[in-house]
Amino acid sequence: MNIKLSVKPLHFLNYKKLKPRYQKDAEFFAETLSAAKLANNCIYFGNFALKATKGVKDSIQYNKTDGTDLLNNQHEYTIQLMSGELQLSLQLYENVNSHYRLFAYTKFGDIRGMVFSVNLTTEKESDNIIFLTQKLKFVEQYDGNKKLAQAHRRQKQIIMAEIIKKLGLEVTDNNDLILGIFDPISKKFINTSPDKFLNDFIAVSLIKGHFQGNKGYELDILPSYRLTENNSYCNTRDDNIDKKLPRKILNQKTKRNIPLSLRYKVLIRDGGKCVLRGRSANDGVILHVDHITPYSHGGLTELSNLRTLCQECNIGKSNKFIE
Repeated sequence: MNIKLSVKPLHFLNYKKLKPRYQKDAEFFAETLSAAKLANNCIYFGNFALKATKGVKDSIQYNKTDGTDLLNNQHEYTIQLMSGELQLSLQLYENVNSHYRLFAYTKFGDIRGMVFSVNLTTEKESDNIIFLTQKLKFVEQYDGNKKLAQAHRRQKQIIMAEIIKKLGLEVTDNNDLILGIFDPISKKFINTSPDKFLNDFIAVSLIKGHFQGNKGYELDILPSYRLTENNSYCNTRDDNIDKKLPRKILNQKTKRNIPLSLRYKVLIRDGGKCVLRGRSANDGVILHVDHITPYSHGGLTELSNLRTLCQECNIGKSNKFIE
């Protein structure tokens, strides 16, 4: 007698088992972020500040009180630009791929759209720890020469990454932005504070929207980066574009990049404090994980050669070897 058994794939069973945990993680994160505040009701880009008035007047994506958004409209702001009012809504919900993501949506004039997001479900290299990371990249398409269009996207990627690094945030050689590390069990950020994460996530989102060029707005503090007929590198064919780009854009993986799980081990080992100045996320700083002997000087990416530094110490150190 033939007996047919209906067996569900193992990955499906595991996901169904883990889904409630992911949901709880997202709820704890939403609870922590909902209590965060913008300092002086401003969004800070280094020393430059944009005034942000609480609330928006229009409907943007899912900003309705129907339970879809776990943040429940707690972080919605109207920002006055020289060219008009920019409305911003942060939303956290389970998307169509069954992942919980934190999204930033904007509305400027009649143009609505998503500018940036981070995934709370997939970025978990260590048990119960959420790594709030996202690759900085652009995917828009242009008519005409595909290679030149690719060059334009890469140039924007380079410029945006450098701007974000100057704000004190960590961007790896693979252009992965590390905004925060969150422990849902303790409901605490490991390397930053809720207020700092809120400000940085909004700042990065607005910068990304500026460079996308199709969200209707441009930030007054940044140069326009729209594709026009006057862009010389888009009018001149160059089959050797890749040879002119920085190696950090060409390399997809490098041993210099520190795995997320290893970053977490370093932060925990160092007590969540800068080893040079003793400052922690509670002091309003972002903590970086740094090579003691710089990678460029032969330093290895291993636990014994890594340490926790605050953003000021790490930026000031650069690639100098400091005992």
